[in-house]
Amino acid sequence: MPIIDSSSARPDGSMEVCKVIWWKHNSKSGQYSSAKVHRTLHVQPKIDTPKSVGDYEITVDPLEGLEPEIYQGM
Repeated sequence: MPIIDSSSARPDGSMEVCKVIWWKHNSKSGQYSSAKVHRTLHVQPKIDTPKSVGDYEITVDPLEGLEPEIYQGM
C-alpha cells in the first residue's frame, strides 16, 4: 500500500484495509508461481451496486501445501 494514498478523488487517509490474505511458501523460490496463487483469489459482488466490502463475496481456492492466512480489518 502506498505511503501517500491521497488524490483529488480520494482524500488523505481515506483508504482502508478490510482484509489481508497472506500466503507463506515453504521455500524462498515458492511452491507455486505468483500468477497461480493470485488466480486462486476470487472477488465477486453479491449485489448490483456494491458500496462496502460486505457487499462482496471473497473466496480463495485451495492449493495443496499452501494455506492462506486471512486477517480481518487491519
